[in-house]
Amino acid sequence: MPAHWIDDAVEQVFRRGQAIVRAGGELADWMAIRQGAVSLHIRVAAGTEVGVAVLWGGDVIGWGSPLGQDRALYDVTALIDVVAVKVPAATVRAARDAGDRGPGDDIGRLHSATALRMQEQLALRLAGSGFQRLVNVLATFAAAFAPAQARARGLHIGLPVSQAFMGQLAGLSRRQTWIYLGQLADAGWVRTERAQVMLEAPAAWLQLPAHVEREGLECIATAEECSATLGLLCLAAASGRSDGGVASTR
Repeated sequence: MPAHWIDDAVEQVFRRGQAIVRAGGELADWMAIRQGAVSLHIRVAAGTEVGVAVLWGGDVIGWGSPLGQDRALYDVTALIDVVAVKVPAATVRAARDAGDRGPGDDIGRLHSATALRMQEQLALRLAGSGFQRLVNVLATFAAAFAPAQARARGLHIGLPVSQAFMGQLAGLSRRQTWIYLGQLADAGWVRTERAQVMLEAPAAWLQLPAHVEREGLECIATAEECSATLGLLCLAAASGRSDGGVASTR
């Protein structure tokens, strides 16, 4: 038995598009995402999947996580290259059973943080209008992909996910998603390409969730309101202020 359960950890790289966990499959390892981002899907019918959430650095996706205790409840796929830290479930279980507080304390904190992130994304489907939900989903993607594109933060954040997946997370049809993205593109806050959506002014998008939490959904109620809010956040970032220095848009 190692001095600490994490001593048995190894890193594994999953390439973009690679399946990491399959729904119904055995979870043989405890896993935490060190870098990268993954998508979670549920199977609703033969050959049909629905997006549930996006997880990224610090989230747990293996044994004993919100994905399931011994068998996975979701399909997990690497959205970009992912580095995961893995420890055999048997090692963690033995350390816990031996009275080592580390697994219980450490895993419990990571488990709670991941569960909260999933719950917040599930709640987006019920919060506000379709436009507001999509804007919140885009801000979530900004947080997920910004670390992997740190050197490009001043320019844009590329979202290597389909518009259909964006719509699923926001509870929208493909047509609604296309219309709302078009409105944001016309205002200059996103750029749509054949296989990618780019978020312009990343600093504003990264500050947006905290601003919405403080000011309410009204600040992103329409394309015009959202554009005004993102503009204020851009000004705050340019002047070196935090989101807290932005005046209310209402």
